[in-house]
Amino acid sequence: MLNSTSSIERIRSLAIGTTSVAAIYGRDLNGLEIPVPPLPEQQAIAEALGDADALIEALEALIAKKRAIKQGAMQDLLTGHRRLPGFQGEWVEKKLGTCVAIRNEKVPTLGNPVARTCVELEQILPAVGQVDRFEDAAGRNAIKYRFYPDDVLFGRLRPYLRKYWLATVDGVCSTEIWPLVAQGGQVAQSFLFHVVQTEQFIEAASAAYGTHMPRADWKMIADSKLRLPPILDEQRAIAAVLSDMDAEIAALEDKLAKARDVKQGMMQVLLTGEIRLV
Repeated sequence: MLNSTSSIERIRSLAIGTTSVAAIYGRDLNGLEIPVPPLPEQQAIAEALGDADALIEALEALIAKKRAIKQGAMQDLLTGHRRLPGFQGEWVEKKLGTCVAIRNEKVPTLGNPVARTCVELEQILPAVGQVDRFEDAAGRNAIKYRFYPDDVLFGRLRPYLRKYWLATVDGVCSTEIWPLVAQGGQVAQSFLFHVVQTEQFIEAASAAYGTHMPRADWKMIADSKLRLPPILDEQRAIAAVLSDMDAEIAALEDKLAKARDVKQGMMQVLLTGEIRLV
């Protein structure tokens, strides 16, 4: 009951003081009225909501496990410690800057049709490789980076937030985001997308300048080492395995979000008496 939206709103309405330092006094809380069914019904409602909590906790644990498996697979597959069947040949080590570059194509947004698809830093979800929405920047007078499908976007501002996305459309993005592209046909874009998720890349990007708002330094990243399979087909095969893992995790996260919505809906109707249990 105390975790229901309606109760939280009423409890907050009792708070006295400023926004930063608000207090609730016992005498006010004692006067709070809540709908209470007979005790057996309370126990039945609590059991139903407890089952919903158990499903949510199980999904959270499964997602954490799948993420750990994905991290282990990245560590093995992106370093050559484990090879996929059918591939041979020694991996090569290169400086990242010799085979990857920033697409340094800046365009004005005002009246520019491509700016109708704009990605700002806050629209890239941390550590999941997804964009939650696009903005229309064609009505603003600004300068943005241009990106194309398969460009790897990486947020250079506070790189420890792990904001990255493999572009699926044409568009523009904040200059706090690097559109990264392979050079000389040495790296598959799908493989590069998983490289920017590795601890090695994040550590290189986090050797940043600035204190309150650190920004990654491309020179530091360009000097970091990158190990590559000898042929692009192996790179693409590795990326496909890791992308399948990402898709499985995304499906579980969608299921978790739905389970949380169902729990909230159950609380709304069961804790108010709108729906009664049989």
